[in-house]
Amino acid sequence: MSQPTFHSLTISSIQPETDKAITVSFKPAAADAGHFKFLAGQYLTLKFVVHGKEERRAYSMCSAPQDDEIAVTVKRVKGGVVSNHIADNLKVGDVVEVMPPQGRFLVKPDPAARRDYYLFGAGSGITPLMSIIRTLLEEEPKSRIHLLYGNRDEKNIIFEEQLNELARRHEGQFFVQHTLSRPVKHKAGGLRGLFGGGKTTWQGAKGRVDIAAVQRFIQDNPGAVDDKNYYICGPGEMIDNVEQALLGLGMKKADIHSERFLSANAAQKKAAADTPVAGGKVVAKISGKEVTVDLKPGQTILDGLLESGATPAYSCLAGACSTCMAKVTKGGVKMEVCFALDDDEIADGYILACQAHPTTEEVYVEFES
Repeated sequence: MSQPTFHSLTISSIQPETDKAITVSFKPAAADAGHFKFLAGQYLTLKFVVHGKEERRAYSMCSAPQDDEIAVTVKRVKGGVVSNHIADNLKVGDVVEVMPPQGRFLVKPDPAARRDYYLFGAGSGITPLMSIIRTLLEEEPKSRIHLLYGNRDEKNIIFEEQLNELARRHEGQFFVQHTLSRPVKHKAGGLRGLFGGGKTTWQGAKGRVDIAAVQRFIQDNPGAVDDKNYYICGPGEMIDNVEQALLGLGMKKADIHSERFLSANAAQKKAAADTPVAGGKVVAKISGKEVTVDLKPGQTILDGLLESGATPAYSCLAGACSTCMAKVTKGGVKMEVCFALDDDEIADGYILACQAHPTTEEVYVEFES
């Protein structure tokens, strides 16, 4: 099987979710439909040319596999090249280059299964969780789903109406708890209100999705069966806190699944601030062909290959997806960060090329094909 390629998909709708987030939907033509079958929790890689430069980003799908369309929800990020381009420039009818679905943050429903699912999300981390929730509700009706979803304030709750409606429609099967770190404060009338801090009308939980919040949530929602699964999606610190809380409560690491939302800009700034890594010779096998490049000091294996004109698959550039996964067959590398591979895969020699630097004079790598 060859490297994944991009397909031209037409935007069928654009739906505002909050002031900062929109859902972009595509309906693949019949010729492309087979390439875009997916499992709940997977992501799409979108490609654009912004200010004359090619940019790729991975966005999780909020749509469920049973839907007629595929959709991603994109939230503006301060300084985000692609997120702001999408929000400011895309319109219905535009054609976007899209790579077929990928990712391993998956749920595979079993109609006969009876499980408890605990989902933890923050901000736009709700995107793949929405796909997972809708899929489980339809395809694994004996199971129960518990969602703890954190946001800054009421205005930033993505899918608020949809989530609350699902909870009403599937009462006893789906439970959602919102928590806000900074609920909106409303000014009272008169001089006192003008100069006072105001009061919030938010009646729900307050605070971030931190260790204490997870402990309370698990205590308040003990579940009904022993078969339990945990899914976490959001920024890195939130994921670290949830994982720490769950492990501290005795949950098995194998039952905990996470998907980190990271900014490519932030990853690139971090790499630039780190001490440069010496270069090295890289021999890469891509789609059966060998490519040899000499890396400059500080270059990642992916950067060097792309600069040489090679075309390995890649997406997020932040170490959060597995699109640029490769295997080291000779030599050594070190990675800046690695969120998309598990310990066994790393032990077997797998790397994320966007984060990998040689530690030996020569490195041989083979990309997934």
